[in-house]
Amino acid sequence: MNIEDAISYINDKAKGQAEQFDVIASKSHSEGLSLFQGQVQNTEISDSVGVGIRVIRNGRPGYAHTERLTADALEQTLKDALCHTQWTDEIDVCLPEPGAAPDVDRDYNPDLEKIGLSEMKDACIELEKSTFAKSKEIENIPYLGADLSCSEDFVANHKGVFYRTRSNSVSVGVGAVACREGIKKLGGFTKSSRNWNEINVEEIATRAAGYSTELFGAKKIQGGKIPVILSERVSGRFMRMYSQPYLADSMQKGLSRLSGKEGTKIASDCVSLWSVGAGDMFSHHFPYDSEGVPTQLVKVIDGGIFSRGLYNLETAAKAGCKSTGNGVRDMGTKMSTAFFNMLVPCGENSTEELLKLFPKCLLVARLEGNSGCNSVSGELSIGAHGFWCENGQIVHPVDSVTLSGNYFDIIQEVVACGNAYYDDFSSTKVPALAIQSLSVST
Repeated sequence: MNIEDAISYINDKAKGQAEQFDVIASKSHSEGLSLFQGQVQNTEISDSVGVGIRVIRNGRPGYAHTERLTADALEQTLKDALCHTQWTDEIDVCLPEPGAAPDVDRDYNPDLEKIGLSEMKDACIELEKSTFAKSKEIENIPYLGADLSCSEDFVANHKGVFYRTRSNSVSVGVGAVACREGIKKLGGFTKSSRNWNEINVEEIATRAAGYSTELFGAKKIQGGKIPVILSERVSGRFMRMYSQPYLADSMQKGLSRLSGKEGTKIASDCVSLWSVGAGDMFSHHFPYDSEGVPTQLVKVIDGGIFSRGLYNLETAAKAGCKSTGNGVRDMGTKMSTAFFNMLVPCGENSTEELLKLFPKCLLVARLEGNSGCNSVSGELSIGAHGFWCENGQIVHPVDSVTLSGNYFDIIQEVVACGNAYYDDFSSTKVPALAIQSLSVST
């Protein structure tokens, strides 16, 4: 049976066996290829489909999922979910009533269906040639590929909720190795879009070549507590690494330093952090969460104040508040919570203007690894590369330094935010962050 028939089938079977239940389902298709030295090295075409159900019987939740859309498999999935309820704790959840149906195709461009492996191959061949042509120092292109993906997602429940959305996108990227005086550097860039005409080979090649050569001539700097600017290339990753403390389930499990601090000041005045379900600022729209609750703009931090955490129905019931519409669940997981689109509003200064805030500072362009970073404690220890700047001007590249500190202290040290984002298509938009003082070791 098809996926919609499968949802209807398991819904019908669950009626009368559980007080409440909801179903999530999805089907996806992707195809892509990689090239090396003008030849296709690998092609991949994959399809997946699955249905997951959460039942609530005697107030206890049970979860199960299947990737086989047969009557027997769906019935067994329901039995497994019902059996699971005997091992879980009671929850106080009332699943939502149906609301306005979302725009099914807002994140879907039918023109992408015309793009196949042949078009992606031609683009990659052109990209390889263009990247080599950007610099004589580029000696190898170890990564070059393209990928096209599309998905259809569903949320349904016993009250009649039945929401469906479609999305698709294409990505093309290249990684280049440059060599100067025996020293090799790797740089790369990937462009994603929902419009094939926006995949500009020259742009991708130019940025990849620039990133592969930008750190040549790196010099050491004196370590210590110094001003640091996290460029828009890395600031989003920095904020995402420490998103867990803002989730209600983390606070309720004692895994967040922010437990009980809603309404208090935790960051500098210029720092705000929002979760955006849908809106014109982002290319990815989430009109409702995995529980069928409408999403909203949640100002998690507003002008330095920790306004509220992110809640799903279960954590909201425990806290005596309403869900913020941030419940997330994959077919094989239990209900949890997450940011959808993450936004730090822009400030008024360009990156060039941020450099002028300090007589001397380190502009960070890359971060490496995160094994020394802990979202529970907030501890930060991470490798970085970038540029040493004096009097608002870049003096020389810097590599192999370590940034150390604590996230909760760092966001209090932010003195200004940049006025631009790195990637228009990304679900994370964070401008450059100018930090008054951060420990840098060499």
